[in-house]
Amino acid sequence: MEVTTSQFSNGIGNFQGLKKLYDLQLAYIRKKGIHFTFVFVKYSEEAAVSYEDFYQVVKENLRKSDFVFAHQSKQYVILVLTISKVMESKSFLGRLQTAMSPLKMPLVAVIAEIANSSHPLEEVLDTGEKKMMSLNFSETQMIAIPHFMEKERIKMKVSIIENDHITQSIFSNLFHNLETAEQDLEVRVFNDGLEFMESDWYRSEHPHIVVLNDILPRKNGFEVLHFLRGLPNDQKYLILFISTRNSEEAQLYCLENGADAYFVRPFNLKIFEIRIKNHLRRSR
Repeated sequence: MEVTTSQFSNGIGNFQGLKKLYDLQLAYIRKKGIHFTFVFVKYSEEAAVSYEDFYQVVKENLRKSDFVFAHQSKQYVILVLTISKVMESKSFLGRLQTAMSPLKMPLVAVIAEIANSSHPLEEVLDTGEKKMMSLNFSETQMIAIPHFMEKERIKMKVSIIENDHITQSIFSNLFHNLETAEQDLEVRVFNDGLEFMESDWYRSEHPHIVVLNDILPRKNGFEVLHFLRGLPNDQKYLILFISTRNSEEAQLYCLENGADAYFVRPFNLKIFEIRIKNHLRRSR
């Protein structure tokens, strides 16, 4: 779809602000799979109030996390409802409809749930505007368009820091078999902690699972654990610590310093797999 930026930047108040907000929301989709919605609410010149007053009524009913943008044509307003899907948007519109009752104007709105970061802002604006302008004011309408609802595939990194080649192979095969329709797992193996820390593999915004042996030739597991938990945004790491030490002291030290789970060799691989599956399910 060929849509020029100027087509909208000349019509939408604070278009650059809208573009910045849109890019920020797309980043949340890529990182955490959090959806948001654009809502186009139509204005009628036959309403009991001016467009400016209509805009204020909409603005006063928004949550603090949501935004409204005026349009130069004075035919509609554009809402950006953060952390919202179609159902939440319809609930908001129900409340807005009640607030608009004194305006003597049925609520006519188009909802575009954004679940994928591949769509440019101009495409969303063009699609929403065309659908909204095709609707009339004969009755209240809340139309959801499915065009942007295909879910983003979440990219997730997996680091296996282990110097035993058989164990490396077991963990690699396990993660390759766990890839889902919504998540891409990128698996890399490191022979020791220093090799991992000297790579740029951990430097990304993506969620990251780290399977970490405590005994390694260079930079042991505890050193890697302290390194990762000392990084900004360290919550993106799920750290699964593998050890032969079965003492309560070792387990407490590891967990208190940021490990998410502690497995003592030999352990049940099925339990390990279930722990990973639960994490992947929660991260969708």
